[in-house]
Amino acid sequence: MKSQERVINILLKLISGEKIAIDEATKDHYQVTERTLQRDIKVIRDAVDRDEADFQIQRDTTSGSYHLAKGSTLATEEVLALLKMVIGTRSLTTTELLRVKDHLVALVTVEDQPVVEQLIDQTLKDYTPLFSNGDREILPRLRSFSKWIAHQTPIAFSYRSSVPNQQGETIAQSGAGVPLSVYFADFYFYVVMYLPERDKSLNYRLDHFEEAHVAQDSNMTVPSTERLAAGSLTHLLAGASDTPYEFRYWGYPQTALDQLPNARITSWEDDGSVIIKGDHLASRGTLLWVMSQGAQIQVKAPQKLAQTVKRELAKALQYYQG
Repeated sequence: MKSQERVINILLKLISGEKIAIDEATKDHYQVTERTLQRDIKVIRDAVDRDEADFQIQRDTTSGSYHLAKGSTLATEEVLALLKMVIGTRSLTTTELLRVKDHLVALVTVEDQPVVEQLIDQTLKDYTPLFSNGDREILPRLRSFSKWIAHQTPIAFSYRSSVPNQQGETIAQSGAGVPLSVYFADFYFYVVMYLPERDKSLNYRLDHFEEAHVAQDSNMTVPSTERLAAGSLTHLLAGASDTPYEFRYWGYPQTALDQLPNARITSWEDDGSVIIKGDHLASRGTLLWVMSQGAQIQVKAPQKLAQTVKRELAKALQYYQG
């Protein structure tokens, strides 16, 4: 068998999933020396690398055989960036995080895998999942809700709110609706759900669902005014409405712009502050963020939000009097 024919024959075997061992049987089959087989493997490896194919020749260190493996689908820096972001959210349990880490690291070249592992080693050791999540895994819920969102499937559920009752208890309540979208904001995954009984859409924290399953009543329909593209993002601050707002901000402007969807700076003031305006106000989320900014922010509009901030500040001041 000629050299070119032999290389093609070996390549076809690799593509079909076979492993090529540099042993006596292979040498006898092709009637060549070990050195010639090694050279053939190198020819195939160089061709794959040169053409930037999504495969690579890998050698099993135990058996010494060669096989064709799917190459890197993500660059090393892309995997590293994704891992750093996932770790930073603290939204997954430790078990889930380690599983995601293994899957992502497997997408880079074998040579770069130790580098990625080394760069995230200490971060993984210091990883602390969100206390509120406990040891309940998020990814299985995310998978279920993603399927329901994609097919606009009505579901029945039991949900435990973050707001306690007068006795200080958080009680799970039953409900039914159609999941419209899922998004991530401020450490948590949220589901946007249309509730036929209330004829409106509300946001639910994914980790607070005690139980969810396909509803027996499959006749729930979503009005066109409430429909969202599957998987679309809602505003970072939950419960957004088309209410214009205006803030005067003395802090680092980008901090505000990062937190306020579709906000824009309309003017720079002489004292170093900026005027920030936007069109989509999320009352509860915006209030919490405004309060966190202290004296660096002034609410100029809407007046309802400004009055709420005044009441909250006055209430907080009472805690420090006397």
